[in-house]
Amino acid sequence: MIASPGRLSKLSIVVVLLLAILLNGCNNSATPPAQPSQPAVAEAATKTAVPATGTPIPPTATSVPPASTSVPPTTTPVPPTKTPVPSTDTPEPTDTPPPTATPLPPTETVAPTATEAPPATETPLPPPPPPAPTAVPQATGGKIVFTSNRVSWDDIFIMNDDGTSVKQLTTMGKSYDGHFTPDGRTIIFEHELDLWKMNVDGSGQTNLTNTPDKIEAFPVVSPDSQKVAFLFGWPGGFEIYTMNLDGSDRKPVTAREVDWMPAWSPNSQTIAFSSARGGSFNIWVVNRDGADLRQVTSFGPERVAISPVFAPDGQQIAFSTIAAGTAWEIWVVNLDGSDPHKVVGTVGDDRNNSTNIAAWRTGKFLIAGYQGNWDPYFVPQGDGELVRIISDEKDDKPSDWWTP
Repeated sequence: MIASPGRLSKLSIVVVLLLAILLNGCNNSATPPAQPSQPAVAEAATKTAVPATGTPIPPTATSVPPASTSVPPTTTPVPPTKTPVPSTDTPEPTDTPPPTATPLPPTETVAPTATEAPPATETPLPPPPPPAPTAVPQATGGKIVFTSNRVSWDDIFIMNDDGTSVKQLTTMGKSYDGHFTPDGRTIIFEHELDLWKMNVDGSGQTNLTNTPDKIEAFPVVSPDSQKVAFLFGWPGGFEIYTMNLDGSDRKPVTAREVDWMPAWSPNSQTIAFSSARGGSFNIWVVNRDGADLRQVTSFGPERVAISPVFAPDGQQIAFSTIAAGTAWEIWVVNLDGSDPHKVVGTVGDDRNNSTNIAAWRTGKFLIAGYQGNWDPYFVPQGDGELVRIISDEKDDKPSDWWTP
């Protein structure tokens, strides 16, 4: 019941429907519904073939590896406890004269063939190693917002970033992708494909877009608190839009493509997003006013790149990716497209498991790891141990991390 990638199925269905409309409607020169005044928009060639938008997602039922592994014997084979001992019976004397005072010469002495050994005991086994310590999340005073089905059908929760003080914020269900404002006081989120806002304690829930015939999803707030970037879906395509935090001044940034999952640069001037323009899902960037559209990753149809986030210094972008026959991974690429490389693979050992980025702070990622269900994890940027923040039998999928 959780969303991305599990939630992507809902949007994927809509995407397929929209693409069918696109293929028929664009040939008939369909005119999009009147939108608010639009600035210069980064246009890509409208004749670019758009691939299927269904992104591979992990199944909801994940195969579980065998719960037990064959264990070697716990005892060491013990040697026989006795060494064979020669017979102790002394031969009966024969009829010989009794011994005289003169001692008889010594008879031939036979060396013993074996000496009785003390009973051997079992070789003591070494004590079992102590259990490996479980890494504990370290509190930084920050907050994590996440979607969970632990109470209802997908509501938004909040907790401290060490996993304590879990609190439910919404109760209307079907609520996803909560993102903090930079001051940590407000959360922008999606409910029923409209964008909403609420106070960080759950009060003041307000519908900002209220467009039943349109799609608004994946909202992210700019670091300067001026704009919200989001996916806007209509028969003309899936586009990146921006608006003010009160829902006003909605404007397109990209046009007539399949663009989604926006992310702000630290200076609030650039938006990264995933796009199918060019024939495959890759990472692109564009200025907030729609200028300077450019491609960052250049994968072919063999690989999908989604869910971008900027590095704290703005010089790199991390993203989730999968190739045929492999599992979901987190990769990092320089802003100029150079040096794309894997940082961490999927959580768990099953290829059907998934890894999705929620945030990137100094030295670590907050990710949603799927291994039968979603759980939040901290993953170090370099070497280090992956730390599960909370573990619940339900889905707990983080979408943002606020730090003071």
